[in-house]
Amino acid sequence: MMQDYEELLRRVLRIVGDERRAEIEEEVEKRIAEDPRLTRLGALYIVASDMGVFNEARQAPPVVPLGKLVGGLGSVNVEARVIGLSTLRKGRAIYLRMGDSTGKVFATAWGKAAEKLTELGVKVGSTILVKNAYTREKPDGSVELHIGEQAELEIGGHGPPALESFFSEMTAIIGSGGVLDFKAYIMGYSNLRTARVKEEESAVREILLGWDGVLVEMDLWRELAESFSPLIVGARGLVAGARWSSDKITSSARTSIHIPGGGERLSFPLLYVSRQLSPEDSLASCGSWVLRAPSKDLKSGRSYRVEEFHFEKRGRAWIMVPDEYGEAEGAVSGPTPRRIVDLAPGMTEVYVEGEVVSKSPRTSVETRRGEVGLLSFWLRDETAAIFCKAWGRAAFEADKIAEGDRVAIAFAQVTRNPWGERELSLSESSYILSLVDTP
Repeated sequence: MMQDYEELLRRVLRIVGDERRAEIEEEVEKRIAEDPRLTRLGALYIVASDMGVFNEARQAPPVVPLGKLVGGLGSVNVEARVIGLSTLRKGRAIYLRMGDSTGKVFATAWGKAAEKLTELGVKVGSTILVKNAYTREKPDGSVELHIGEQAELEIGGHGPPALESFFSEMTAIIGSGGVLDFKAYIMGYSNLRTARVKEEESAVREILLGWDGVLVEMDLWRELAESFSPLIVGARGLVAGARWSSDKITSSARTSIHIPGGGERLSFPLLYVSRQLSPEDSLASCGSWVLRAPSKDLKSGRSYRVEEFHFEKRGRAWIMVPDEYGEAEGAVSGPTPRRIVDLAPGMTEVYVEGEVVSKSPRTSVETRRGEVGLLSFWLRDETAAIFCKAWGRAAFEADKIAEGDRVAIAFAQVTRNPWGERELSLSESSYILSLVDTP
């Protein structure tokens, strides 16, 4: 009986809004007090009837759950939350990512329908009721909703789940396929550049995303690259409609990044600089975060409270630049290495420790940039082993270590070889640190 009551209450709140829950439950208790023979379910039926809920339900058009959509449907009605939204594109089109309790789909609004979305003030987080739409099946088997000139649009009720529930933590989507909807901190960005794609010059920018100490690169293309604002660095963002490509996350015309209003921002309350690696780079850590910090700003052996920061891309390296910071005191410890078993393709700037199990002689290979040194070795910790490739300067550093040595590898990238196996790639900006004397 209680389950029936909760189900009916959910249906009522979907129509009248969650904000009226307390009012409805108070009225239910009042009806029961007036007539003790009433059950809670019966009292709720009376309250809902007095509010005209059942009249509204009879007038509402039947909606199809997103998870039940198939290609080739016409005159479809859906009610869903907007979890991703593009700006108005050429051809008067707006791309949407929509979700309800049964699934998520891409949608495209054309012409007058796109204009209606703007007129209604639809934004990420809005719930919309779409009438008279149609569906198409894409080559990959997924279904897309098309909101054409004949479709009707209105702001929907409170039925679909909350916005954040549609987004996984970034660490949960690493290595997964398909469409990615996830949340991550916006850590930094590269300069805007152009790349030639399909005989056209396209704007592109790399951004660095982070979550729970893990860093991943994402390529932003075209409008998303051009409209990126440095002001969102440090904020928690909701990324909708992205995909993996060559060990990076990449955007398309249907990808959006939404920064929730009043959302939390990332800071490093006690960043400890444990070691200077070069005149430019130092090794710094804060909890699960292990970062490349500028030696000129942050001194080895000291701790800092970093309130504002941004990451800059220097070659293949990402360096954390403190914008608002000061020295701090507190219990500190050195960097925490990531377990080899937890490494996944796409992770960048990783820090690991382990034993060099075996290594090959250093050699040279011809690349597009000329002849480059290469040395391969296996690294093992207590959880697993991984094949490592050291390039350029890192190859010369690797040549100095011996089999059986314990080493730390700072700021490497986890990649996938042609057979789908993960590897650790050490570039010119990576470091190999001997731990032979470390107890």
